[in-house]
Amino acid sequence: MQPNLQTQTNQTIQTATSIPSITPIDPQPIIEHGESPTAIILAIAILIVLVMGSITGLVRVLAIVMLHQSKSER
Repeated sequence: MQPNLQTQTNQTIQTATSIPSITPIDPQPIIEHGESPTAIILAIAILIVLVMGSITGLVRVLAIVMLHQSKSER
């Protein structure tokens, strides 16, 4: 007697799950006094983002200028 082999099929099972909405964080209590570690970390993160954006812009401009200079020297 041989075992009964069944063919498996891929089936998509959809479940209905509700995702709770994410409430935004109010930064006012964090930055109110300015001396909390969270406020300091937040300020440093903002400064890093601004500096990185400025450096990226500067590198782009320098690359364009250097490219134009190398083409004009030929």
